[in-house]
Amino acid sequence: MSFLKEIEKRILVHDGSKGYLLQKMGLKGGECGELWNLTNQDAVREVHRAYLEAGSDVLQTNTFPGNRIHLERFGLGDKTYEINYWGARLAKEVAGSRAFVSASIGPAGLLFEPLGDLTFENAYEVYYEQVKALADGGADIINFETFTDLTELRTAFLAARDASDLPVICSLAFENNGRTLMGTDAFIAVTVLKSLGVDMIGVNCSFGPEHMTGIVESMYKAGGGFLSVKPNAGLPSVSDNVVTYNESPDHFAELSSAFVNYGARLIGGCCGTTPDFIRALKERISHLEPVPGQERKAGYITSDVKHIDVAYLDDANIYRLDAAIDPAVSEALEKNDISWTEEAALDLAAEGYDAILVNVDSVGGDTGLLANVIDRLQWYVKDPFIIQTDNAAALESALKIYRGTAGVVLNDRSDDEIRKVAEKYGGVIISRSIAG
Repeated sequence: MSFLKEIEKRILVHDGSKGYLLQKMGLKGGECGELWNLTNQDAVREVHRAYLEAGSDVLQTNTFPGNRIHLERFGLGDKTYEINYWGARLAKEVAGSRAFVSASIGPAGLLFEPLGDLTFENAYEVYYEQVKALADGGADIINFETFTDLTELRTAFLAARDASDLPVICSLAFENNGRTLMGTDAFIAVTVLKSLGVDMIGVNCSFGPEHMTGIVESMYKAGGGFLSVKPNAGLPSVSDNVVTYNESPDHFAELSSAFVNYGARLIGGCCGTTPDFIRALKERISHLEPVPGQERKAGYITSDVKHIDVAYLDDANIYRLDAAIDPAVSEALEKNDISWTEEAALDLAAEGYDAILVNVDSVGGDTGLLANVIDRLQWYVKDPFIIQTDNAAALESALKIYRGTAGVVLNDRSDDEIRKVAEKYGGVIISRSIAG
């Protein structure tokens, strides 16, 4: 049974929150719930079984914050593999052949540079380790969820792609303004993630189903394909340190069924939802016919917050940071000095260009130089980048850490290598006539 083939045919029902049920079974505030995958396996199985009996077609592992960074706060870093392996195995034992197992993976809990200390390399290693353990434990799907930083989610997907061949879902959480906490809107999220080859895109947490409809519709219109949607049980309120949500199971199910009209093929619940919510949801959508997903709109380059259609790129409004024609830049780079990028970036941010073209090939064969320059510039410049290089290895290093969908200039003498790397990372080919 293939998950990707199954969602082509019908709408599947995810499960709901596990934390609430585990707390009812004795999990205390501040305790590491993921450790129960080792120390209280019967309780974890019972939660999975409750959702399976409620009608879930997909069971999520009890591993949402199960990455090494989070577990080290409990002195459990050395148990990262074991906790995640058993998280998948316990869900698989309950699911059997009746349901798929979705490996739940959340953000690392640190901010990416320059706002925090998380680097691409560190994040990649953290997610690779967690994905590998969950895949070894028997997960059918990798599900990254509740991400608010597209850069981190992009990095997580690249790690998952290298760690296993399982299908990947990438879901973000949005604010009331229609953007994530880091400023990414639904169109850019779809463009970047689909260009990388993500199997399924979605939205979860954030708010209840009523307020999530606009985000889902935007993802659908942007060409997100089949969508995954997991709203909360309405809006939360706190009384006597107890969090409650304002939606009833029936009303939640009624509102959530509307997501089917926008290509949703996997619908479940997030915070505050219980097996009663999933049971009502299953009853509501079991008779509904799936709606075809929209095809992604190609030809856009993006940063993590801005986008432009390359068909409308104006040669006069592309800033060229080209070491071949700028002696000052070339001289600094020859000394491996990229301190000038901060001042240059601040100047560029004030100019309002459509895109920034970067070419440092003339400096030499350092394959990491291009990536270093782009990484530093994108801390400050939010315009989309176009990369021009004849060095496929340098291009790959740069595209790995780029925070959106980059344009890539294709030169005649390096077509095959450059095109292959560009396609691997979702780069959009830019003609030399536009690049100048």
